[in-house]
Amino acid sequence: MQIGQLARAAETSPRLLRHYEQQGLIRSRRLPNGYRDYPPDTVDLVRWVRELLDCGFSTRQIQGFIHCFGHEQADADQCAAGLAQYRDKLRELDQLVAVLTERRRRLAARMAQVFGPLTS
Repeated sequence: MQIGQLARAAETSPRLLRHYEQQGLIRSRRLPNGYRDYPPDTVDLVRWVRELLDCGFSTRQIQGFIHCFGHEQADADQCAAGLAQYRDKLRELDQLVAVLTERRRRLAARMAQVFGPLTS
C-alpha cells in the first residue's frame, strides 16, 4: 500500500505518516522506484497511534510499547512497562475528570446563586 492509499484509508495525511515513520511508530519498505510500501495492517496501527495520541500519550511514550501490539516479537518487560504507562494514564485522566467535575459543580453553584437555577 502506497502512502497516499494509506493516508486515505487511515483518514490522515501523507505528511503525518512520514512523521510517524520518522518517529519509529510505523514502518515501510522501499519499492525499486523509491516509493514507500506499507503492509495493509498499518491502517489499524495508524488509527491506534492516533487514538493513543488523543488520549494524551506522546509519540515517545508510544514508541516504548508499540511493538507489543504489532506482529513483531514483543519483549515481555517492555510490554509490562507499556501496560504500566496505560494504567498511569488512566489514573491521570481519572484525576483530571475529578478536578473538572468539581470545577463544574462549583461554577454551576455560583451561577445559580447569581442567576437562579439554570436550564440546559
